[in-house]
Amino acid sequence: MWVVVALLVGTAASWGIADRAFSILSAPLTESMEAAGRDPRLVFTRLIDPFVIYFSVSLLGGLLLALPVLMSMVWRMVAPLGLGKGVAKAGLFVFTSTLLFLLGLAFGYLVLLPFVVSYLLTVAEDFQYALTVREYLRFALRMLLAMGISAQLPLLSFVLARFGLVTAGKLLRWVPYAVLIFFVLAALITPPDGISQVLVAVPMLALYLLGVLVAAVARPRDRSADSSD
Repeated sequence: MWVVVALLVGTAASWGIADRAFSILSAPLTESMEAAGRDPRLVFTRLIDPFVIYFSVSLLGGLLLALPVLMSMVWRMVAPLGLGKGVAKAGLFVFTSTLLFLLGLAFGYLVLLPFVVSYLLTVAEDFQYALTVREYLRFALRMLLAMGISAQLPLLSFVLARFGLVTAGKLLRWVPYAVLIFFVLAALITPPDGISQVLVAVPMLALYLLGVLVAAVARPRDRSADSSD
Protein backbone atom coordinates (compact mmCIF):
# COMPACT_ATOMS: atom_id res chain seq x y z
CA MET A 1 0.00 0.00 0.00
CA TRP A 2 2.79 2.43 0.88
CA VAL A 3 4.60 1.64 -2.36
CA VAL A 4 1.44 2.29 -4.38
CA VAL A 5 0.82 5.57 -2.55
CA ALA A 6 4.44 6.65 -3.08
CA LEU A 7 4.22 5.72 -6.77
CA LEU A 8 1.01 7.71 -7.24
CA VAL A 9 2.40 10.74 -5.42
CA GLY A 10 5.67 10.55 -7.36
CA THR A 11 3.83 10.21 -10.67
CA ALA A 12 1.63 13.21 -9.88
CA ALA A 13 4.68 15.25 -8.86
CA SER A 14 6.47 14.31 -12.08
CA TRP A 15 3.57 15.26 -14.35
CA GLY A 16 4.47 18.95 -14.29
CA ILE A 17 7.91 18.30 -15.77
CA ALA A 18 6.94 15.43 -18.09
CA ASP A 19 7.55 17.50 -21.24
CA ARG A 20 11.04 18.51 -20.14
CA ALA A 21 11.80 14.99 -18.93
CA PHE A 22 10.83 13.57 -22.32
CA SER A 23 13.03 16.16 -24.05
CA ILE A 24 15.96 14.90 -21.96
CA LEU A 25 15.03 11.28 -22.58
CA SER A 26 14.77 11.81 -26.34
CA ALA A 27 18.02 13.82 -26.57
CA PRO A 28 20.16 10.85 -27.67
CA LEU A 29 17.85 10.35 -30.64
CA THR A 30 17.26 13.96 -31.63
CA GLU A 31 20.95 14.82 -31.34
CA SER A 32 21.90 11.85 -33.52
CA MET A 33 19.28 12.85 -36.09
CA GLU A 34 20.58 16.43 -36.16
CA ALA A 35 24.15 15.16 -36.56
CA ALA A 36 22.98 13.10 -39.53
CA GLY A 37 21.36 16.16 -41.10
CA ARG A 38 17.81 14.88 -40.52
CA ASP A 39 14.78 16.65 -39.11
CA PRO A 40 14.92 15.86 -35.34
CA ARG A 41 11.18 16.21 -34.78
CA LEU A 42 9.33 13.03 -33.84
CA VAL A 43 5.81 12.25 -35.01
CA PHE A 44 2.80 10.53 -33.49
CA THR A 45 0.12 8.50 -35.24
CA ARG A 46 -2.70 8.49 -32.68
CA LEU A 47 -4.38 11.40 -30.97
CA ILE A 48 -3.83 9.93 -27.52
CA ASP A 49 -0.09 9.35 -28.07
CA PRO A 50 1.15 12.62 -26.46
CA PHE A 51 -0.84 11.90 -23.29
CA VAL A 52 0.44 8.31 -23.17
CA ILE A 53 4.01 9.54 -23.65
CA TYR A 54 3.84 12.13 -20.87
CA PHE A 55 2.06 9.72 -18.54
CA SER A 56 4.72 7.05 -19.15
CA VAL A 57 7.50 9.53 -18.44
CA SER A 58 5.68 10.68 -15.30
CA LEU A 59 5.32 7.06 -14.21
CA LEU A 60 9.06 6.59 -14.63
CA GLY A 61 9.65 9.68 -12.50
CA GLY A 62 7.20 8.33 -9.93
CA LEU A 63 9.10 5.04 -9.85
CA LEU A 64 12.37 6.85 -9.19
CA LEU A 65 10.84 8.92 -6.40
CA ALA A 66 9.12 5.87 -4.89
CA LEU A 67 12.21 3.66 -5.15
CA PRO A 68 13.46 4.30 -1.57
CA VAL A 69 10.02 3.38 -0.24
CA LEU A 70 9.93 0.25 -2.39
CA MET A 71 13.37 -0.88 -1.25
CA SER A 72 12.56 -0.17 2.39
CA MET A 73 9.57 -2.52 2.05
CA VAL A 74 11.87 -5.13 0.47
CA TRP A 75 14.22 -4.74 3.44
CA ARG A 76 11.39 -5.29 5.90
CA MET A 77 10.61 -8.58 4.15
CA VAL A 78 14.12 -9.97 3.83
CA ALA A 79 15.83 -8.63 6.97
CA PRO A 80 14.13 -11.06 9.41
CA LEU A 81 15.31 -13.98 7.26
CA GLY A 82 18.95 -13.48 8.16
CA LEU A 83 20.29 -10.03 7.32
CA GLY A 84 19.97 -8.63 10.81
CA LYS A 85 18.12 -5.61 12.11
CA GLY A 86 18.85 -1.98 12.78
CA VAL A 87 18.20 1.42 11.27
CA ALA A 88 21.78 1.72 9.98
CA LYS A 89 21.59 -1.56 8.07
CA ALA A 90 18.18 -0.69 6.65
CA GLY A 91 19.42 2.72 5.56
CA LEU A 92 22.51 1.19 3.94
CA PHE A 93 20.40 -1.34 2.04
CA VAL A 94 17.96 1.29 0.78
CA PHE A 95 20.77 3.68 -0.17
CA THR A 96 22.82 1.00 -1.96
CA SER A 97 19.89 -0.44 -3.92
CA THR A 98 18.65 3.01 -4.95
CA LEU A 99 22.14 4.12 -5.95
CA LEU A 100 22.72 0.96 -8.00
CA PHE A 101 19.44 1.46 -9.85
CA LEU A 102 20.28 5.08 -10.62
CA LEU A 103 23.79 4.12 -11.78
CA GLY A 104 22.26 1.51 -14.08
CA LEU A 105 19.90 4.11 -15.53
CA ALA A 106 22.77 6.56 -15.98
CA PHE A 107 24.88 3.96 -17.77
CA GLY A 108 21.99 3.09 -20.06
CA TYR A 109 21.23 6.74 -20.82
CA LEU A 110 24.77 8.09 -21.18
CA VAL A 111 26.50 5.12 -22.82
CA LEU A 112 24.23 2.44 -24.26
CA LEU A 113 21.31 4.48 -25.59
CA PRO A 114 23.37 7.05 -27.56
CA PHE A 115 25.60 4.35 -29.05
CA VAL A 116 22.74 2.06 -30.09
CA VAL A 117 20.65 4.93 -31.50
CA SER A 118 23.59 6.34 -33.45
CA TYR A 119 24.48 2.91 -34.82
CA LEU A 120 20.92 2.14 -35.94
CA LEU A 121 20.53 5.55 -37.61
CA THR A 122 23.82 4.98 -39.43
CA VAL A 123 22.49 1.69 -40.76
CA ALA A 124 19.33 3.51 -41.95
CA GLU A 125 21.11 6.48 -43.52
CA ASP A 126 20.03 5.48 -47.06
CA PHE A 127 16.34 5.44 -46.09
CA GLN A 128 13.78 8.10 -45.35
CA TYR A 129 12.29 7.57 -41.90
CA ALA A 130 9.75 9.13 -39.59
CA LEU A 131 10.16 7.87 -36.04
CA THR A 132 7.18 7.96 -33.69
CA VAL A 133 7.42 9.07 -30.08
CA ARG A 134 5.69 5.89 -28.90
CA GLU A 135 8.18 3.63 -30.67
CA TYR A 136 11.20 5.47 -29.32
CA LEU A 137 9.89 5.69 -25.77
CA ARG A 138 9.12 1.98 -25.66
CA PHE A 139 12.63 1.20 -26.91
CA ALA A 140 14.35 3.63 -24.52
CA LEU A 141 12.40 2.59 -21.42
CA ARG A 142 13.06 -1.10 -22.03
CA MET A 143 16.78 -0.49 -22.25
CA LEU A 144 16.98 1.89 -19.27
CA LEU A 145 14.87 -0.26 -16.96
CA ALA A 146 16.83 -3.36 -17.97
CA MET A 147 20.07 -1.62 -16.96
CA GLY A 148 18.56 -0.33 -13.71
CA ILE A 149 17.30 -3.76 -12.71
CA SER A 150 20.51 -5.51 -13.83
CA ALA A 151 22.50 -3.16 -11.62
CA GLN A 152 20.88 -4.88 -8.61
CA LEU A 153 22.69 -8.16 -9.38
CA PRO A 154 25.68 -7.50 -7.05
CA LEU A 155 23.33 -6.63 -4.19
CA LEU A 156 21.19 -9.69 -4.92
CA SER A 157 24.30 -11.87 -4.85
CA PHE A 158 25.26 -10.39 -1.48
CA VAL A 159 21.81 -11.06 -0.01
CA LEU A 160 21.66 -14.65 -1.31
CA ALA A 161 25.20 -15.30 -0.07
CA ARG A 162 24.29 -13.99 3.38
CA PHE A 163 21.33 -16.37 3.40
CA GLY A 164 23.69 -19.20 2.49
CA LEU A 165 21.72 -19.91 -0.70
CA VAL A 166 24.59 -19.31 -3.12
CA THR A 167 28.37 -19.22 -3.06
CA ALA A 168 30.91 -17.73 -5.42
CA GLY A 169 31.67 -21.24 -6.69
CA LYS A 170 28.04 -21.89 -7.55
CA LEU A 171 27.71 -18.59 -9.34
CA LEU A 172 30.84 -19.34 -11.37
CA ARG A 173 29.42 -22.71 -12.39
CA TRP A 174 26.23 -20.97 -13.51
CA VAL A 175 28.08 -18.53 -15.81
CA PRO A 176 27.19 -20.44 -19.04
CA TYR A 177 23.50 -20.33 -18.11
CA ALA A 178 23.78 -16.66 -17.17
CA VAL A 179 25.31 -15.87 -20.58
CA LEU A 180 22.42 -17.62 -22.32
CA ILE A 181 19.79 -15.85 -20.19
CA PHE A 182 21.36 -12.42 -20.63
CA PHE A 183 21.61 -12.76 -24.41
CA VAL A 184 18.00 -13.94 -24.62
CA LEU A 185 16.88 -10.98 -22.49
CA ALA A 186 18.99 -8.61 -24.57
CA ALA A 187 17.36 -9.97 -27.73
CA LEU A 188 13.94 -9.18 -26.25
CA ILE A 189 14.97 -5.68 -25.17
CA THR A 190 16.84 -4.48 -28.23
CA PRO A 191 16.04 -4.41 -31.95
CA PRO A 192 16.91 -7.59 -33.88
CA ASP A 193 20.56 -6.78 -34.51
CA GLY A 194 23.62 -8.40 -33.01
CA ILE A 195 25.46 -5.21 -32.04
CA SER A 196 22.70 -3.87 -29.79
CA GLN A 197 22.20 -7.29 -28.26
CA VAL A 198 25.88 -7.60 -27.35
CA LEU A 199 25.99 -4.05 -25.94
CA VAL A 200 23.14 -4.86 -23.55
CA ALA A 201 24.15 -8.43 -22.66
CA VAL A 202 27.81 -7.70 -21.89
CA PRO A 203 27.10 -5.16 -19.07
CA MET A 204 24.62 -7.64 -17.58
CA LEU A 205 27.28 -10.33 -17.61
CA ALA A 206 29.82 -7.92 -16.09
CA LEU A 207 27.39 -7.16 -13.25
CA TYR A 208 26.85 -10.89 -12.73
CA LEU A 209 30.61 -11.44 -12.45
CA LEU A 210 30.81 -8.54 -10.01
CA GLY A 211 28.14 -10.37 -8.03
CA VAL A 212 30.44 -13.41 -7.95
CA LEU A 213 33.13 -11.29 -6.29
CA VAL A 214 30.59 -9.90 -3.83
CA ALA A 215 29.43 -13.42 -2.97
CA ALA A 216 33.04 -14.43 -2.35
CA VAL A 217 33.41 -11.62 0.20
CA ALA A 218 30.01 -12.09 1.87
CA ARG A 219 29.74 -14.85 4.45
CA PRO A 220 26.54 -16.59 5.59
CA ARG A 221 25.12 -14.94 8.67
CA ASP A 222 25.60 -16.81 11.97
CA ARG A 223 21.99 -17.23 13.05
CA SER A 224 22.97 -18.97 16.27
CA ALA A 225 24.71 -15.77 17.32
CA ASP A 226 21.54 -13.83 16.49
CA SER A 227 19.49 -16.21 18.62
CA SER A 228 21.84 -15.81 21.57
CA ASP A 229 21.67 -12.03 21.20
